Amino acid sequence: MAKGSKMADRIRSNVDRVRKQVKTELKSVPPHRHCVVCRAVIKVDADPPVCSDEDCNSKHQRNERSRKQLSILMYIFPAIAIVLVVLNVTQGGRA
Repeated sequence: MAKGSKMADRIRSNVDRVRKQVKTELKSVPPHRHCVVCRAVIKVDADPPVCSDEDCNSKHQRNERSRKQLSILMYIFPAIAIVLVVLNVTQGGRA
């Protein structure tokens, strides 16, 4: 059993040493962002947040256009439903 406990102590000390190294290495990572399409590293001040690849840029533009259209539709459809309900109520529910 003594050999097993010595081995376990060695493993624990190695793990602790590696954890300390990893923590110090992580502190040295410069500030950065990631491309929203391919997740490549880009500068912090990149606007739009995509890399220099043309495919990423075009895909980001398509995604933004779709997002804007969806948000517009999210306002239009409830507005139409409210107008229809108001018209139905003001006309006394006649069909």
